[in-house]
Amino acid sequence: MGALADPKLERASLRELALRRPWLLLSVAAHGVLLLALIGAGPVRVELRRDEGLRAQVNESLQQTARREMQRQLRSMEEIRDALEKSSGRAPAGEGRQDTDKGAPPAGDPAAGGPAQRARQLMAAIGKVQQEVRAAEMARVLGIPEKEALRRVQAEEANKPKPPLPKGRPEAVVAKLAAEARSALAQRRAQLMAQQQGVKLSQQGRQRGPGSRGGLGGQLAQTFQAGQGGLGAMNGGAATNGPGGQSASLGGRLDALASGLGMNTPSALAGSSLDMSSEGFSDQRRYGEFLAPPVVDAAAARTGAGRTLGRGGSYANRIYLNTWYVIGPFAGRGRDSIEAVHPPERGIDLDAVYYGKNDEPVRWIWQQDADYPFVPRPRAESAVYYAYTEVMVEEDTDMWMHIGGDDDTKLWFNERLVWTSGDGDKPWYRQPYYTLDTQMALLNLTEGQRKLHFHKGRNTILLKLYNGTNLMFFSVVLTPP
Repeated sequence: MGALADPKLERASLRELALRRPWLLLSVAAHGVLLLALIGAGPVRVELRRDEGLRAQVNESLQQTARREMQRQLRSMEEIRDALEKSSGRAPAGEGRQDTDKGAPPAGDPAAGGPAQRARQLMAAIGKVQQEVRAAEMARVLGIPEKEALRRVQAEEANKPKPPLPKGRPEAVVAKLAAEARSALAQRRAQLMAQQQGVKLSQQGRQRGPGSRGGLGGQLAQTFQAGQGGLGAMNGGAATNGPGGQSASLGGRLDALASGLGMNTPSALAGSSLDMSSEGFSDQRRYGEFLAPPVVDAAAARTGAGRTLGRGGSYANRIYLNTWYVIGPFAGRGRDSIEAVHPPERGIDLDAVYYGKNDEPVRWIWQQDADYPFVPRPRAESAVYYAYTEVMVEEDTDMWMHIGGDDDTKLWFNERLVWTSGDGDKPWYRQPYYTLDTQMALLNLTEGQRKLHFHKGRNTILLKLYNGTNLMFFSVVLTPP
């Protein structure tokens, strides 16, 4: 019977149902609108959730980078403390120390009270070394016992107004105290340099009386200016050795540490060829513009690629580092881009994700280029890239590192800044690098060299590249000394 039902009766029934139960149709219509809204809004909500997840990843990466940066700054403060102790001519670093951080737990240990407390301990230790150095100088210049000189120095310090202890977030406290430690290093370097190179006589200093500048510090400064007590050779000769006048090797150690902490002027690390394989490296000169790559004996050159020196590595005397982890692009800022600091520069975390150019997420990507030179991907203009690799060596050895790039580069070796490119007119600025057949064949797109000491085992390299416009690349090649 149902199959024979009259359609007109069915339509009548629907009309009757609508008249009797109008809420039913309204409910169906409302559910239809809601369904359409869900269909349209569903992807948007998923995208929002993805954005929130990315932001969480980036925030976690930035926090991890901040923690790594704090640890790096604490290590630099420890190195400064040790270098200052050694420069004082007293007990070698770590031996017989009686400062406030003796026996302190390692950095990051909860027992140390966290990074900020550890930084305060290290700064207190550095301050004590500074007092001992001042006392040794005062004792020799004024002809008084060192204990008496130290008592006077401590009395002076006690009478000075004390600046408030830095407060705030741990990373801000550590950064401020690390800056104070670098200032102490710079002050000691300047003092040793004056001893080694001589101190200019001050006629004004001769005319003033012992108390005209007030306090023992003023008296000591005047005596130093007038050349009394032999703090340095007044005619520019060699400095004396001993607790107060150290040899050039100690000054070189401080110079090398300052170079690693990026305290040199940019020109001191730019271009040319420098031997930086020993702790005694010291560079106070300025360099001219680089004009052409160094000459390479093509007949003797054996080119290869890889990251291992010794067994398992390439049988070559010109080794192209062709395997890197690369992250970028980050936004460039014109010619100053090489100085702008991005998160990878504060610490290497190969699992990190950051916001890069145009707020696009960037991650470390493993990249191996069979072709020479190395071109980071994806290529972008007005952009900054970072590349990280590790070189393995069988035994301690010195190697020349040949560096080139388009446009600007910086390079850290074992966390020590050893290279900043100059503003010279590079050959590949005049014609595309891939047309420089001889330089390409000899792996010689080079604008400067560094002789570096590679430790047995793992050695780290972090390179920073800025590309302005058009072509981009970098080249890092190792050769024996």
